[in-house]
Amino acid sequence: MDKTLKQTWNWLPQQMPGVAKLLADKRAEVGEEWVRHCWAKGVIERQPGWFFAGEGALMIGVLWDDPVILAFAKLRLTASQCMLIIKPKDANHGA
Repeated sequence: MDKTLKQTWNWLPQQMPGVAKLLADKRAEVGEEWVRHCWAKGVIERQPGWFFAGEGALMIGVLWDDPVILAFAKLRLTASQCMLIIKPKDANHGA
């Protein structure tokens, strides 16, 4: 993916509308700063355990080595399904 596109999620509403909605909900829940931090770690820096999203055949971020998450992701999302997984915000990782 183009580095400029990876730095923002402006392209998401058109390409992954379900994920864009989940991101908006997550920003309202945990804050814009934390979601941006997870995006930077998981998408831009490609570190596992920070950010993963999928909608239909499109996926972004890095899955982490968790048997439950890996099994779920292998089920292959249909065109009408989407998922978003980001590291939980806690005392050890507060942004």
